[in-house]
Amino acid sequence: MELAQVRYFITLCRALNFSRAAEQCNVTQPAFSRAIQRLEDELGGALLFRERHLTQLTELGRAMRPHLETMLEAADAAAALAQAKRGSFQASLKIGLGPGVGAASIAGAVREVTKMLPGCALHFDEASPAALIDAMLTDRLDCALLPDDCDLPERLNRWPLYTETAVAVLPVDHPLAARNALCGRDVLEETILVGDACGGFAQSLARISGFSLRLQRCNGAVGQLLDLVGAGLGIALLSGRLGIAPPLVARRFTDPELSRRILLTAAAGRPLNPAAASFVKLCRAQAFL
Repeated sequence: MELAQVRYFITLCRALNFSRAAEQCNVTQPAFSRAIQRLEDELGGALLFRERHLTQLTELGRAMRPHLETMLEAADAAAALAQAKRGSFQASLKIGLGPGVGAASIAGAVREVTKMLPGCALHFDEASPAALIDAMLTDRLDCALLPDDCDLPERLNRWPLYTETAVAVLPVDHPLAARNALCGRDVLEETILVGDACGGFAQSLARISGFSLRLQRCNGAVGQLLDLVGAGLGIALLSGRLGIAPPLVARRFTDPELSRRILLTAAAGRPLNPAAASFVKLCRAQAFL
């Protein structure tokens, strides 16, 4: 399978017209049609219904489109990084992290960018959704990871990145640490530390279950909250994607399962620098829900 074939197919998916798609790809229509036919032969079936005035995707075409789009985005990201590496500018990548959102899930994409651009300056900003949105719209951040329940303006592009579930974080010598998983009733007598960095999981538990929970407000960074858990002030419900190190342990939280979806966001209609553009494409190519 050639990359040109994939690019032609994705262009045709958007144009739904062979003549227009061939023109957009700057090739003759016969050459364009032959490339699509070779792709269909390789994939083992028709990708499009060809009618006189109408072109539509077949079931196979609809199934293949997201996978081939992902392939094309990854290739474009690699090309952009290579072009940036040949340039002489100082590359930078500025990423915002919403409340309780860690960087572990995007570490792979960041690593790929820095491998291609060893001099790329990285900057992470942890703040409220409102502050991160303002920073993106005023060119102080390239993009941000935000929960999908925050109020996003139309001026932001958004792409689903992953879904995270809550775990209960507690000291290793806590009586509940002996269990493999905890449920809502297990924490009724526990003090649950809550703050902006917790991701709202405890509040979701109270809303879903109707339980009267003992919540203790603690504002600060995740590291400070974990210090308080270690000191015995209470337990915490945090994202399972955060790294929890001894003397604390994380236990699966079920019944109810608490989850939230994380979006990658960036200002719409505004070109990103090569490092940021490649990072966005890599994240979209690696997205898992």
